[in-house]
Amino acid sequence: MRRLLLLILMLSLAAACRPTEETSPEQAPAGFARYEHVTGVFSLSIPPDWVVSDTSDPFAVNVEFSPPGFGESLIGVYAVERAALGAEIDPALDLSAFDLERLSEYHIATFYDPAAYKEIERTPQPDGSLRISFLLEGAARSSQHNDFLHIAGPYYLALRVRLPDDPDLLQAARVIVNSLAINTDSAWASSTTGAGGAGPEAVGFVNLNAFVGRSSTFEIVGQVQNNANAPLEFVRITAQLYDERGSLLVEQDEFVSSDLVQPGERAPFALSFPDGLPQGTVRYDLLASARYADFTSQSFYGPTNFAVSSEAAFDDSGLLVVSGQVRNEGSAPARLVKVIVTIFDDEGRVVGTETTLVDRQQLAQGEVTDYTVTFVALGGNPNTFLVTAQGIIDEN
Repeated sequence: MRRLLLLILMLSLAAACRPTEETSPEQAPAGFARYEHVTGVFSLSIPPDWVVSDTSDPFAVNVEFSPPGFGESLIGVYAVERAALGAEIDPALDLSAFDLERLSEYHIATFYDPAAYKEIERTPQPDGSLRISFLLEGAARSSQHNDFLHIAGPYYLALRVRLPDDPDLLQAARVIVNSLAINTDSAWASSTTGAGGAGPEAVGFVNLNAFVGRSSTFEIVGQVQNNANAPLEFVRITAQLYDERGSLLVEQDEFVSSDLVQPGERAPFALSFPDGLPQGTVRYDLLASARYADFTSQSFYGPTNFAVSSEAAFDDSGLLVVSGQVRNEGSAPARLVKVIVTIFDDEGRVVGTETTLVDRQQLAQGEVTDYTVTFVALGGNPNTFLVTAQGIIDEN
């Protein structure tokens, strides 16, 4: 088996952040666990408590890595077979002379908002990759990034790196990217056929949290974000727990609370392992699947049709209770109206989410109904909460 080691030099705006030694891709450094993607296309070393978010589909491998409680990924790996990618970009593209500059435009358009993207420079690397240094400018703060585009055997691979402010996280990220290995002899190949499934970049994870519940259950909560330009339906989340050898111990899946997630929207999810955390668990991976909305969009009655009032208080048993009223202000009667309540801590992480039907099974235009949601367990101290309502158009 032939492996190609990517020796990555991470560049900050102030100075180059260079690794002091090379990390062998065949073994994990001290305190790190070796992660190999199920396709065999790539492997790298990560701290055992980092979160793995795998939204790969038959066309492309797409995996993100983030430290616990960070809420956003620091490292992302995207890989696709060159032949399939060439057909997508330009059927007449000469694969023997793949142009990294041309691929960079595909990369930027796939992953970033052009209004927020501010490029600094592009630098060819000694290993043949192309480094793109840039800023992503947000309303509150900007973030620094180094992305590396590489052609390896039959694959095009993009390594996405967000440069953290925390020096310990920066050191961990440096070890991770220097441990990346591509298996150019992997048997995996991109599929160009599909049945309405969303692409690998369509679903992202944010504001993740994991904790042990009151009954010793293990809970994973967070939000998905629709990164596509079309609504998504049937968004399913799968959590997999692994031991230090990379053996799967147990998995659990669940659909997100919202029936339809619009472009740019976020929707909460909660996964519960009722038997608790298996002995020997060192990490969990998150995977997502979805399809572009068809069936749901025909009857979906979204949050813009409802006015929601809410208040939160602790009851005599010390449980958090969120209650209020929902008013149908849309243009149609609704049924199966539900409220989705998401609780956040002071760092923006989800510490709990619950969904409940309102008191009335049908809600005519202008009608008001009550709701009450009680949280038995929270994964942290509650700071803020978000309540939304949605339902189905009542055509009877």
